[in-house]
Amino acid sequence: MAIEKKIRNCFVSYHHERDQKYISKLRKVITQMKVADYSLKDDLGHLTDETIYKKVREKMRRSSVTVVLIGERTGHRKWIDWEIWASLRGYTHPYDPYKSFKPNGLLGIFLPVESHSIPNRLQDNIDSGFAVSIKWENLERDFESKVNYTYWNRTNVPRKIDNSRERMEEDYWDFLGFRI
Repeated sequence: MAIEKKIRNCFVSYHHERDQKYISKLRKVITQMKVADYSLKDDLGHLTDETIYKKVREKMRRSSVTVVLIGERTGHRKWIDWEIWASLRGYTHPYDPYKSFKPNGLLGIFLPVESHSIPNRLQDNIDSGFAVSIKWENLERDFESKVNYTYWNRTNVPRKIDNSRERMEEDYWDFLGFRI
């Protein structure tokens, strides 16, 4: 008797310019799960912070796990920080329970690149035991079990969520140890 696989809706957060090529591979590997790329695709810098947050929150509403592809510039990207921040915040809609949602589970995938820039908010949650991570090389073997574990975490250990940092205000570069 075959066991039916669970469907998990995942929000994938990544640096579009640098890491787009990994999305195709990710989708081929995880055929048993529903993975949706709800990432922000347009520059929303002209909008207010609250409007941007509402757009991100709306995209998060249908997902239960946020997957962060960790490349060389991931930790320097404002929108990736905002997506992680939004995914860790549950939301109770004042009159429509279908618009409410729990915080997402959080999974980091270390891409096969020379160096990694881990978003601080993701690292905080790895350190607290809420988020988990895997190496790209282990994607086929471990992805499903890690997603299921992060899904379990979102309900069973929400007290471990560390979303205490202020949101990043802009993208930045590190140059010789200085933030520019």
